[in-house]
Amino acid sequence: MDYYVEICSIIVFIEQRVKQKLEFTELEKTLNFSYRHIRGIFKNRTRMSLSHYITTRKIANCALEILSTSKSLTTIAYEYGFESYDTFTRAFKRVTGIRPSEFKKSGLLCGRKILCSGVYAPAILNTGNPNSDPQYITEVGFMNKSLKTQDSCILYGVPKVHYGRRVDDCLEFTPFPMCLQAVLDYMGQNVHYSYLMAASGASFRLRWNVKGWDLSAVDIKNIYENQLTPFELAFKAVGREFKILDKKTCKFQKEDFIDLIKSEIDEGRPVIALGVVGPPEASIITGYRDNCNTLLGWSLFQDNMEFAKDISFDETGYFICNNWWENTEAVMAIGEEITSMTSVKEILENAYYLMTTDTIHTGEGNTYFGSQKAYSAWAEAMSDESNFSDKTQLSQLMEHMMCFGDAAAMVGEGRSYAAGYINWLGETNPEVSRECKKCANSLRAAADCVTEMEKILGGFGGEEVLNNILKRENSDKIVSLIKEAQNHEAKACEELKNIILKHR
Repeated sequence: MDYYVEICSIIVFIEQRVKQKLEFTELEKTLNFSYRHIRGIFKNRTRMSLSHYITTRKIANCALEILSTSKSLTTIAYEYGFESYDTFTRAFKRVTGIRPSEFKKSGLLCGRKILCSGVYAPAILNTGNPNSDPQYITEVGFMNKSLKTQDSCILYGVPKVHYGRRVDDCLEFTPFPMCLQAVLDYMGQNVHYSYLMAASGASFRLRWNVKGWDLSAVDIKNIYENQLTPFELAFKAVGREFKILDKKTCKFQKEDFIDLIKSEIDEGRPVIALGVVGPPEASIITGYRDNCNTLLGWSLFQDNMEFAKDISFDETGYFICNNWWENTEAVMAIGEEITSMTSVKEILENAYYLMTTDTIHTGEGNTYFGSQKAYSAWAEAMSDESNFSDKTQLSQLMEHMMCFGDAAAMVGEGRSYAAGYINWLGETNPEVSRECKKCANSLRAAADCVTEMEKILGGFGGEEVLNNILKRENSDKIVSLIKEAQNHEAKACEELKNIILKHR
């Protein structure tokens, strides 16, 4: 038995009680194993004793408090259950190589690392002590462990992706940057979601099909005329080699996909795919069985009953899919780090292009309005009473409601994270700080309009929301808010232009 789930449970149990005296009888009840057995499986799986792991977690949390609070060392030692300051000092030096009194001046860094799937916690990022023990399970072979046989390989510990994860008071809803961030985390590269949203162009998109209501408008592939561009831009922005096999642009066969998946997984690198489970949105391939006839991984749609009927689940939570080929449009390999990365100016210029280009034509033959024209088309569609009335067919009403929600998500999520990125730029580049602040405020104001829409309707899905949007007074308010967001975005564009001109 692999005991992956049990180890994760132990880690969560400890992290939730890191300041407390641990009652292992409670842990026994949680796992339904004896404490002796728990210690045994933890040592066997992580190559670290449970008692020593607890100490390293306490020290990692203490270290973060030393750097980020004004608490005395004695207070910190007491709060984390050390019997005396001397005991604390000895434990701290054993783990980090230096005394806690020397820590602030040492140049050592603290941050947050993933301990197990979905669990991030304080960690010392560079101990500087060749004789010290690692601070987090990833470094002792737990998270990056792979199970390899002659015809299978599974990577354990790749973070799960799911809609609605909250970051910086905003929810994540765009699959590709979510998947890329998870894969990079697994590979040891910490990249903020707002950076991936900005670099790919997802933060600055708004698309509306010239023919009218179209659920594909929200797809990240429709940001640029070349549908692979957002993926390529994101990989370049994080300084990684990459390879993309796409069915639509080249006539790749199943064998080509299998060769890439196997080679990457065998090297310990998860693969991003479009599709596998559900719509052709980004997902993560974390392993294969039976020479790639079966794939394992994470999909944002694996818990959706409509799409989950043909899959099963591994004990890790990974989906298990046997009929993946027909439902997979592309696979993307994320390779080694390279020295060159996309410049800030390139990201800003791409953003300006997206926010000022009125019309694009994609490789699939679709034409979309962008920027100001997309806002106008969205407002016009919402103003047309025939689109939301008692006489409109229910199927059409649902489609219109979903398209409305997609447009709202592009503006609400996108501009929120765009504002976060622009704010960061202003904080790190004083010469454009004033322009960045004004631009970020306008972007955030556009996003706030979406928040107001949600308040009026009571959300963006469900019967109650549909009933609310059928009320003319509500739809009129929505139209006004779309136009208000449009005006805020126009102001943001002007400031973005100024940032580009002034940025060195």
